[in-house]
Amino acid sequence: MTNGITTARGGADVTLLEAARRIAAGLPARSLDIESSGTLPADLVKEFTQHDLFRLAMPTALGGTGATPRTIVEIIEEVSRGDGATGWSLLIGNIGNAFLAWLEPEVARRILADTPDMIVAGGQAPLGQAVPKADGTGYTLTGRWPFGSGSLHAHWYMGGFIVMEGGRPRTNDWGAPVMGVAYFPADQAEIDDTWHVAGLQGTGSHDILAKGIDLPLAHTSVPYFDRATYDDPLYRLTAYNLLLTVMAGFPLGVARRALDETRSRLAERELRGSGKAYLEDPAVQVAMLTHETALDAARRHVLDTLDELLDALAHDALDYASRARLAASIIHAYDVGRNLVQDLFRLGGTAAALDTNPLQRCMRDLVAGSQHVAFSFDSRKRIANARLGLQTAPAFFGV
Repeated sequence: MTNGITTARGGADVTLLEAARRIAAGLPARSLDIESSGTLPADLVKEFTQHDLFRLAMPTALGGTGATPRTIVEIIEEVSRGDGATGWSLLIGNIGNAFLAWLEPEVARRILADTPDMIVAGGQAPLGQAVPKADGTGYTLTGRWPFGSGSLHAHWYMGGFIVMEGGRPRTNDWGAPVMGVAYFPADQAEIDDTWHVAGLQGTGSHDILAKGIDLPLAHTSVPYFDRATYDDPLYRLTAYNLLLTVMAGFPLGVARRALDETRSRLAERELRGSGKAYLEDPAVQVAMLTHETALDAARRHVLDTLDELLDALAHDALDYASRARLAASIIHAYDVGRNLVQDLFRLGGTAAALDTNPLQRCMRDLVAGSQHVAFSFDSRKRIANARLGLQTAPAFFGV
């Protein structure tokens, strides 16, 4: 339930960021428990909800906080620095709520009025099948959507689908399948316990199953190509760049935690026979400097690119090449973070392999997060085409 935080700029951002930092400070001591439970604990869900931290990216017209896009990145960064799985669960909940913006406003308001503490899980990948009803009022939806992070504490789910007719996909004027995203209450679906993984264990990213759900047409949207029609700065972005923006703080926070842990542990660990700490070894010092500089540069690149793009979009519609800079900067941040944690894990020696060592959790969580389809080769190819001026028409989840 919203706690009435003002949406006036400046003060609201500070209040939200301070709340995130307070919560994040207590997360390192809870990481093992979060991981072993396999989902975000109920008290953390409640605390995030009380401070409106699941409403960061929701349009203000629907009850969002009005947080600036930069603040959203910083909040996810802070929480991810405390615990990777918790940061991932928070960002996924924000993405789910953000995509309510592609529903008709009155439909989204009605859903939110019925569920004021709304959290949405699921994904936009068109893995479901929607068979139109004869009267044209909706569909019968069947599908399985893997990697449903936050599935155990979500109130509603979303899942991409292809419209089927006569057992075959319906096609549009260009011969492509007609696709959309469905929104349906969690109690109409099933969870298949599939989340047994190496990284991000605490996110509850199980498969979500729909078996012949009665889906009203009003509970569907098509976010793949068009912007949502809201005035918030975040909604100047396409759906793909909005998604990446909400995800941007995760690698920055997890990688920063890995640097923190490495510095403190190597300061305590002695080089055999020397009486000196590992942190006094010039090779270790150079490695730390290299990674810290790379992370700082990646962070600045993301935030500066985000600010520049949003400012430019406030005045003009930009071409694909200009918009692709943001996606490229965020993918780069994931690459920098992944390389950093993998190298620091090696630097940490055999002790880093222990379950109780946060370094190995940082590595597993960031590598797992980097496997998201948003950072796939196909996504990179699409962004590269845009940057090179080769993309000339809207592409599925284009930049």
